[in-house]
Amino acid sequence: MKMKKYLAIGITALMTIAMIGCGSDSKNTGGSAAVSDSNNGERVETLTVLMYTDWYKAGWEALEKHINDNSEELGFKLEISKIQGGAQGDQVLQTKFATDDLPDIIQVYKPQWVDAYVNGLDKLVDLTGLESASQYDEKALEGTFIYNDKLYAMPVDSVVLSGVFYNKSVFEQAQVEIPKTWEEFLSVCETLKEKGVTPVYYSGKDAWSVQPPTISGIVSDAAEKNITTFDLMNQIGENKLKYAECDNFVDIIKRTKDLIDLGYVNETYLSDTVDNAHQALAEGECAMYINGTWCADNIAEKFPDKIDEIGAFALPTPSGDNYINMFTPYSLALTTQCKNVELGKKAIDFIASVEAQQIYADAQPGVYLNQKVTSEIPQATAELKEIMDSGKSMTDWEEINKYSYGNLSEPLLNYYTGTLKEAADVAKALDAETERNAKAQGDKNW
Repeated sequence: MKMKKYLAIGITALMTIAMIGCGSDSKNTGGSAAVSDSNNGERVETLTVLMYTDWYKAGWEALEKHINDNSEELGFKLEISKIQGGAQGDQVLQTKFATDDLPDIIQVYKPQWVDAYVNGLDKLVDLTGLESASQYDEKALEGTFIYNDKLYAMPVDSVVLSGVFYNKSVFEQAQVEIPKTWEEFLSVCETLKEKGVTPVYYSGKDAWSVQPPTISGIVSDAAEKNITTFDLMNQIGENKLKYAECDNFVDIIKRTKDLIDLGYVNETYLSDTVDNAHQALAEGECAMYINGTWCADNIAEKFPDKIDEIGAFALPTPSGDNYINMFTPYSLALTTQCKNVELGKKAIDFIASVEAQQIYADAQPGVYLNQKVTSEIPQATAELKEIMDSGKSMTDWEEINKYSYGNLSEPLLNYYTGTLKEAADVAKALDAETERNAKAQGDKNW
């Protein structure tokens, strides 16, 4: 399971596969641009768009309405269809790429995913030259949206940053400071435990949520080697490096279990959910929860009177050289099935522009890659953004791996509960699945 699918798999796994159209019971998601009559009799082309159901949120609702309300001025309308997220939705996309049953525009994970999982990179249009791209830091686009030296997609939605979310009031009452090293982190946990507060909350009932505490290990391995996560994952994809050889990754897996063994984690962590964690953090029943910035968003929504008490910091390492993991937004790409490529480019250029992204952000606040977009975000998110802006973040490695490594949460939980005996066994499980998938694709490096 890829961390990029935290919500796609964690939340939508129980949903039924469905094609849900906007404004009618069924939609043709093929690449033929539909034509509709505007109010004054002029014809405005309609571009078809396909995405996962759970990606269509307040931001898309606001932006779709703006575009369709101003279609005559913009020169296009959007017709958005949706499919279930998660593995079943991925299979639907695989079929659509294989059979050339594609919409004009498609929202997907990343161009790398299209390349590795649906073998469909040749069915995406090169968007190099879009005017809106100048509003983004090229480093933010390079390696993900810019892939193999071509701009295959533009970002949609906000960045997710992972870190340690903490209750400031609990820290103040316990008279502890934000730890910078792992040793300091353990000291803080011990003090909190003595004060009768659960130091760290795990929510193992939602299995995906046990992954965030461990993902910074690969980032630390890349930093230690003075390379990027792109470089490190290329080494793994080319069979030049194993997950089990990433010492920091194996070490953080062990350290996250140490927290359980030391009594610093809620005893009922196997039956507790993400919602339980958010409530416990907001109400001060626990001091810290390691997760992504949607944690702050959910607390802001459900416990608005508590959100100002929530802060965030990077999960400390033994050395104190602390990075955070950055999950880049989903991608909006133009397919070769679009019969009016220039109009398709114009539509994506507008959607990625500051004007459209600001509409999206006003409806759905977050950290956006368009440098001209402003958004009101919780203080905890702002604190992680400061770390990102300082250069101490790296692109999530699970978004850019060449071959699937399977489900990280499964071996993690097996290790926490004793089925797997060593932390390295978790990494070895990823290596075994990576090798299986690489060989299945006939990679001569394997």
